[in-house]
Amino acid sequence: MNWVLMPVHNAVELTKRAVQSIQEQDIPVSLFIVDDASTDDTPLYLNKLLGEWSRMDSVIRVRCFNSPIGVSKAWNLGLDYIFKHAAHALVVNNDVLLRPDTYRKLLAEGGQFVTAVGNSVEENWQGSEEIAPGRRPHPDFSCFMIRRTAWTYVGKFDEEMVMYASDADFHVRLHQHGIEAYCINLPFYHYASGTLKTSTPEERDRIQRQADSDRETFFRKYGVSIGSPAYYELFK
Repeated sequence: MNWVLMPVHNAVELTKRAVQSIQEQDIPVSLFIVDDASTDDTPLYLNKLLGEWSRMDSVIRVRCFNSPIGVSKAWNLGLDYIFKHAAHALVVNNDVLLRPDTYRKLLAEGGQFVTAVGNSVEENWQGSEEIAPGRRPHPDFSCFMIRRTAWTYVGKFDEEMVMYASDADFHVRLHQHGIEAYCINLPFYHYASGTLKTSTPEERDRIQRQADSDRETFFRKYGVSIGSPAYYELFK
């Protein structure tokens, strides 16, 4: 079974578009949505989606939380469930649009942790049907395919980093365990920071404070700041 995991928090119109691009994948997919305490019309949309989801050999599962849990816990919760039923999962943000061949081509690449690469320009972001060969050494956690073997070997996302930095931490741990994580030249559209851009000023301030705290947690763990020269030395 081909599972897609998508955490969401508000930005319901972006979520609708992302779900449609998931439904249009050229292989059968099932969908697990984790609603991280949305306060807009997302719960109403998800309830409607549950009633409309009727694809052959397909399942939809929705978990809703009244209080924020953060993306790291949402990823862990979803992947814990999926890997009891499947050998791989595609994990995406709710502010993305996928080509119909995204899941299939990430699987066909054969790696343990393979991602597409985000494009912030919506016009003609799909590129040509055939993608150019080649890999980029640093993955894009807005659209990644992970296999159960990598998840079992490396372990869960670090929930001490609630909303940010756990992706960088997971990448470091993949490298430490000898598992290559990389992008292939398969584009997806990414309305970057969709949650932040659609938040109220008060919530935006809360998210930014949490982001700062998460980056500090990463620094305490590794002694380097994400994106610094010392950070990239961790991968050599």
